[in-house]
Parts: sequence; structure tokens; C-alpha cells
Amino acid sequence: MTERRPGRPTSALGAGLVVAALALSGCASIPTSGPVIRGSDVVQGFNAPGLRARGPVAGDDPVRIVSGFLTAQAAGPAGDFDVAQEFLTDADAWSWDSQVLVFDGDLDLTMDEEAVKTGQVTVTGSATVVGALDKRGVYTEDVPRGEGAVPVSFGLVRQGDGQWRIETAEDGLLLSESSFQAAFRQTRLYFPSADREVLVPDDRWFPNRGWQTSAVTEILIGPVEWLRGATAPVVPEGTRLSIDAVPSEGGVTEVRLTDTISLAPPEDRALLKAQLEATLFDALPLTVNLYRGEDLLSTPTGGTVPIKAVTEGSEVVAAEGEIKALDGGADQATSLSPAVSLAGTTATALAQGSNARPLVVRDGSDGLVRLATKNLPQVPLLTGEDLLAPSVDRFGGVWSGPMAQSGALQVVRADLAEAGEPVTVAAPWLAGRTVQSIRVAHDGARIAVVSSDGTGTRVEVAGIVRDEKDVPTGLSEPFRVGAPITSASQVVWADETTLAVLGTDDTEAAPTVHLVLVGGETTRLSPVAGATAISAGDGDRTVQVLTQDGTLFGRSRSGAVWEKRIENVALPAFPG
Repeated sequence: MTERRPGRPTSALGAGLVVAALALSGCASIPTSGPVIRGSDVVQGFNAPGLRARGPVAGDDPVRIVSGFLTAQAAGPAGDFDVAQEFLTDADAWSWDSQVLVFDGDLDLTMDEEAVKTGQVTVTGSATVVGALDKRGVYTEDVPRGEGAVPVSFGLVRQGDGQWRIETAEDGLLLSESSFQAAFRQTRLYFPSADREVLVPDDRWFPNRGWQTSAVTEILIGPVEWLRGATAPVVPEGTRLSIDAVPSEGGVTEVRLTDTISLAPPEDRALLKAQLEATLFDALPLTVNLYRGEDLLSTPTGGTVPIKAVTEGSEVVAAEGEIKALDGGADQATSLSPAVSLAGTTATALAQGSNARPLVVRDGSDGLVRLATKNLPQVPLLTGEDLLAPSVDRFGGVWSGPMAQSGALQVVRADLAEAGEPVTVAAPWLAGRTVQSIRVAHDGARIAVVSSDGTGTRVEVAGIVRDEKDVPTGLSEPFRVGAPITSASQVVWADETTLAVLGTDDTEAAPTVHLVLVGGETTRLSPVAGATAISAGDGDRTVQVLTQDGTLFGRSRSGAVWEKRIENVALPAFPG
């Protein structure tokens, strides 16, 4: 079964505040922390019970005023925050959209009863921060964590009519997890890859009300910083919505833009249209029409339109001295045609491109070898000390490099008859770390990395920067995900924006599969005794676990339990 982040209750507050500002002196801080639901298959809406906002009630004491303010915050994203503002002495002194912090557990509020007599009182509480949402809708679990909770406080004054109101409150929202899930929608933005062939996802969270407008606004601004060098800019700088709305009727959505959109050539407008149609898709297909003010813009048809990245091919395993295929749902491994032998190698890791072109093994710990297949001869690809298990991108590049890092990975083109020469991919942020695992996403624009140093283990994603010939030259500065994971041995992509990580956390000593949403929360699957490796195709239901005795387990149809699939196999690998 799937578990939420271990040791965390099911409430989460979203509040926008920098963690350093949580240590308040006379100011109210709005912390929020708590896990965010994962998966794009969740249909969200503002329908959580108990979040019907009400304004202040005459005679409410300071604690009730603060409680009412927090409840009104939770209801605010579905409205205009007008009810929340009724609890303040000055509505303009509080801004809700600076950020959202997410907290775990209950927020117990207290006050000094003696201070009430003075007409000024501070209501305090504490919250365990587990996540934060910034102004652009980017969610991260990379927040300070500690044994104790973060203090929060609200300064109140008694007004001339005898009623208490909040005078000082930190900007941002303070929401429970259920409130966050009800009020915010996970939205997958798409941007063209650098070669304009595929769409690269960028998960964000927007208030349900007007999420389309928020999504289009962010498309026009561009992707998150770590993806900028890995995607193609197609919108002229300064282009914005000309009206603060994205009307839709009868499957047609109108996006009205400022005059700068006229600077975009027709092919870029076509790319923008494809981006928006993929992003705004919501259960039913739609058509996006682009306007410059009131003028409908033409977008050429018949050209190359980027699509979501996909790979083709069956899972492969090592069994009986050769590479065999596991077709979807099959419980038997079948030889490839022609058979691909492992003779002469000590295979310790296995990777493949689409349709097994190429098939690559790590030979021992210090060499990568492309195996002989129908159209490709066997050749050595790379040698080095303690090489990483390889990963194959959509360009036929095989990624590896030394586990002990000086700040660079290596890539070899391996899908042609003559293998290319290794190229160096700069990643200065890896210098001094030990890398346990890497995996390139199917779009070839992103890479997931598990590494460790003296401060602990980090799971991170970075953008892949390529030259005009699609040769990788460097990695962007990374974005940390999966913060609850304390150690890990392997990472794979489970879908467009979900990683499967084999590792441990604060409450689980044995290696367990964690599903990590890039731009969302981490969840943990039930453990499989003796787990040593994982694999995943397209979708988190395809995640599999290999045990020490060579048994491969897959997820049941419901995803609730693990089912034995096949025995006596090793090195399971989907394309990628």
C-alpha cells in the first residue's frame, strides 16, 4: 500500500513565509507545512468539509479570532480572501500570495491571559514545516526540519468597540494539508525542449479559482529556473495577457496577449499554441486560439509539433547468461531475436534505449560495454574507476561517470554502428560528492541524481544543457526533491514528473520505494523484504522491486500490494 510521509499527521498548513522569518518578534508569522497529494490523476476542487468561512463573531477572544482567520485563509483561494481580511485591523497590511507554507499536525494556539487586560496580546503556536509554495506556484519539501516545531505568532489589539482584531500577521497563507489539497490544483505546465521536438513538464500548484489564468501567466514568464537552459524560449520577452482572464467555451479557449506577441515568428506561435493546449487540457481536448488584443493570430499547421516524450520497448532482465525481455504483464522472460549473450562480461548494471537500441551493461565496476544486437556490434564505450550504472537518453547517449565526483559526468553516443567518443558534461555542484545513481528523463532535458556527502543524501533534478547538435554540455543548478529521504541507492523515472527512489527515511531502516513528485510531496510504498533494485516504465503502477534472491515484484492492479512476477532474474531495466 501507499503511505504518506512517515510520522506526519494528515493536516498541512500552507503559508507563505521565509523560514527565517518564522522566529518572530512581535510579528505574526504564518507557517504552513504538510504533504501535498501526488499524481496528476487527482481531481481537485474546493469541496473540503468544514472550510466554510465566516467572519469574526462579536465577543470572540483573541484565540478564536486567530482560529477564524486561519479558517478563512483556507477558504480564501476559492474566493477573494475578503472574509480573512475582516479579522485584520488593516486589510492592506496582509498579502496572501507571497508564499504558502505547509505544516504538519495540529496548531495549538495559546495566549497570556494577563496580557489580555492591557488590550494588546500575542497569540502563539507552533507548527512543523514540511513544505512551501512560492509565488510562482513551485512547491518544495526542501525546508528546515528539526526536532522542534517552528514558532508562530499573531499580534492582536482590542479596538474601540471592544472587539479583538489582528494587527500583525506574516504575509502568506497558513493552511492544513486537506485545505491545501482542496484549494490548490496541481497543474502541469509544458515547455518545448531545446530541439523543439518534445514537451518538457513543469509541475506547479495554483488556486483552483482561475487556475487557467495562472497557468497561462506562468507559461508566458517561462519555466522554473533550473529548466531554462534545457527548454526553448518561444515567447518574446515582456509578452503578457492583455486581459486578466482566459475564457473558454465549447472546447475553445481564448488567450489574448499584449502587442509583443507580434514579434514571435509563426512557427513560435505554433509552439506556444501546442504548449497551451497540453497545459490547459482538462479531461477533454481543447483548442487554443491566440489573439493580439482583439486580433486573431494565425498559427501554421502541418509543421513539427512537439509531443510528450515516450519510449518504446519491453523491460529487459539478465537471466540464464543472456538478456531477455519481459513483455507487458508476462511472467516469463523470453530471449531476444537474435539472442544477446552476456558471455565475457561481468554485468553489474543494465540499460537500454528505445526498443533496446542500444543495450549497455556495466562490466564489473570499471567499464561500460555495448552488447552485440541485430544491427550493432559489441564495443567498449567507457572505462573508469567505480562507474555509475548507465542511463540512455532519447538521443542514444549513454550517461555514466565516476561515483566519486570532481564535478562532471560522461556521455557516449552509442546508437550508431561506430560508438562516439566520450564527452564531458559539466556539473560543478557535484564536486566533492559521491553519486549513487543517475537517470535521464525520457524527454532528454532533465536528469535525476542521488548523491551524498558529509551532510547526508540528496535527491535532485537538473536541466540538461545541449549545443546546437544536441550534444550535452552541462547541467543546470539542481532542484532538490524527496527531502524526507535520508539515504538512497537508486532513482528511476516513474512518469513525467514522478521519481521512484529506493531508500530509507527517518522511520524506515530497510530500503523502501519512495514516490517523489518533482514539485510535490514524497510518499512511501509498503516495503518488500530484501529489496535491492527497482525499475519503472511509464506510470507509477509499473514500478517493480527486485529482491536479493532474484525475485521481481510488481504492483497489483490496485497498487495496494506487491505481487511476485518472476524469479531468477537480475538487472531489470525499462528504456531510459
